[in-house]
Order: sequence, then structure tokens, then C-alpha cells
Amino acid sequence: MSTLWNENVYMIVKLTGEFATLTGKKEVEVYGITNIKQLLKALDNSFPNYGWDNSNVAINGTMYADAWFQPINEGDEVVIMPPIEGG
Repeated sequence: MSTLWNENVYMIVKLTGEFATLTGKKEVEVYGITNIKQLLKALDNSFPNYGWDNSNVAINGTMYADAWFQPINEGDEVVIMPPIEGG
């Protein structure tokens, strides 16, 4: 497990698909994150150029798209998924 440090709020974020493969991690710990935008920025700071801003984010089983300021609370289940491609 990899740790992304900020402060205060603590959570484990699950990575799936290409993100898990590229980072070599299925979970990362994050601190001080209170919304999706902060989370994606923290991930990009630790794992740059992986396309976090195009990811899909699920919080407690609900998918969010372009909801940068959607709150994330300590204890929430957060899953980051690569973009879903249609065909």
C-alpha cells in the first residue's frame, strides 16, 4: 500500500484497471482529502501523468462524473476507475 500524505482526514482509496496496473498498487492511503478534485490532484502528485483527471470516481457505490467538489468523508469507500470506453 502506498501513502499520499496531507493531514487530518484519512481514507483508503481503491485503484482498479489500468490505474492499479500502472501504479502497481490496488490501494493507496490518503490524508486531508475532502473532495474529488483534491483526491485526483494528490494522486497526480504521487503518480504523475496517469490521466487521473479522466478517471471515474465512485464514493460509497455512487459514480460521479465532473463533480470536482463532491465531498469525500473519512470512512467513505472510494474507488478510482479508468475511463469507460464505449464501442
